[in-house]
Amino acid sequence: MTTVDMAISPGTALRAVLRMAHSRALAELGLDAIGRARFGWRDRSIGSAVEHGGSRHWLRVVWARREQARGDWWTGNRDASSAIRDVTKPRVLDARAWEEGPLVYRAELMTLLPGRPCASTAVLDRAPALDDAWWEELERSLAALSDTTTDRSVLDPAIMRRRISVFFGIDMDIDRAQWLPAHGDLHWNNLHRDPFAIADWEAWGLAPQGYDAAFLLGHSLAVPDAAGQIRRRFRADLESDGGVISQLYVMTKLLTRADAGEHTEIVPFIHRHVGRLLGTRIPLSRTSSRRDTAATHPEGA
Repeated sequence: MTTVDMAISPGTALRAVLRMAHSRALAELGLDAIGRARFGWRDRSIGSAVEHGGSRHWLRVVWARREQARGDWWTGNRDASSAIRDVTKPRVLDARAWEEGPLVYRAELMTLLPGRPCASTAVLDRAPALDDAWWEELERSLAALSDTTTDRSVLDPAIMRRRISVFFGIDMDIDRAQWLPAHGDLHWNNLHRDPFAIADWEAWGLAPQGYDAAFLLGHSLAVPDAAGQIRRRFRADLESDGGVISQLYVMTKLLTRADAGEHTEIVPFIHRHVGRLLGTRIPLSRTSSRRDTAATHPEGA
């Protein structure tokens, strides 16, 4: 998961509540924390290395409002443990959930991944100097993941279609029948090296072909060497109909987060990428009204 040092915003109410939830999980599971706990993206979770019976593991505690504490994303790590084979990832050993007021907490005790994240943040700002063996393992792992049988889905075709239309003026048909299993949050802080592994399976499920490659590419655009590797190695996926849709949707997510102040440095790279993407191809059919508009006003495509 994306990690943020606790010292950045000490004393905030949410982080204080998360510390208490983390302490409760340690006590209930009979664990001893090792080192500092770290917060996840937008303080949605807290985690730390822990020790139990002489072995080291990882404890993650996530929170959600009661009406949101359900569905595929809530059990993603557990479901990945049982369903996905031939991919190096954490395995959930135990899980507990409890309610406090309007919030629900879920504590997951997982195996501790070896190695270290490829980057300290989701978005890459320098070349990670990865060898061919690492890239080949990424390719092999995503291929194995795509062969998994699941009906999990954390993406909504209607939302994807609406966002692409709002951001880029294109109304696309998005056929969920062709979707394949994907990690769903494949960025550089969730990818490990020395050795290879993939962390944080909360968002995995069915997605358009090439979604993971598109997601990683979007988070790599500021580093041409890394972006070039992804384009070359996942060219077939990225150039498929699903791959083009995935790229456009991922760019809407990145631009939305940039508008909130996150990784604003990649905005020019995103716009250049979308310009090239739409300048060469607009995939799938569009509705007749949009098609007529595009025919008379091609600059809106």
